Amino acid sequence: MRLLGTLTLCAILALVAGCPLPAPKPQPDSEPKPAIKPAPPTPQQINEALTRLNKAFQEEYERILDQRGARIDVAPPSIAFQALEGGLRRLGMIVESRDPEAGTLTVAAPAPKPLSADEWRRVVQEDGPMMARILCPTLGEYCRQIRFEPDDYVIVINAIVLPHSVSSSAVTAHTGSRISLTTRMREIVERPGVPRREYPPPSGVRMALDKIWAEYDRERAAHAKR
Repeated sequence: MRLLGTLTLCAILALVAGCPLPAPKPQPDSEPKPAIKPAPPTPQQINEALTRLNKAFQEEYERILDQRGARIDVAPPSIAFQALEGGLRRLGMIVESRDPEAGTLTVAAPAPKPLSADEWRRVVQEDGPMMARILCPTLGEYCRQIRFEPDDYVIVINAIVLPHSVSSSAVTAHTGSRISLTTRMREIVERPGVPRREYPPPSGVRMALDKIWAEYDRERAAHAKR
């Protein structure tokens, strides 16, 4: 009883009298539970998610081509063809086939050309949220590991330059040109079980078309000076 009274008194007057309290018994450290990693997606889920992404890229690609993939020029087809070929070469594209009389031209180059490395990084930033919205519901956190880098792909651009009647005034008309462009991605490394990617990211399509038309205008201006 005397010991119990001493302990009670110490507990009450500990701060005033400096009476030592019994040290609490150390509690054993609780071991952290290992994090449960989610199961990786199945090949079927990966195929399904990438198929949806390719379809979304295709829809955006077709919409962009309707807006920026063709133009009419007052220049005759021979001049337009020459300017287009010169502009594409300036962007680092390599001619695979050309037929000025038929007005067909095919060029190709390792991706990301005709974009630069900095422009490709912008494409990844701009199209990343779109990719996440499509991939993550099916793939879960695994979708963050998917990176669409330009390695192992070749960009192919097909151009057609055809005669087109244009009016230079209210009463006169002459033969100008209609220039149209299409593009695809050509895989140079096979990925068994994974859908093939044919359509570049939407932002990349827009940037590439803008660059091609800018170089075309530069070549046309140079020809006009000559």
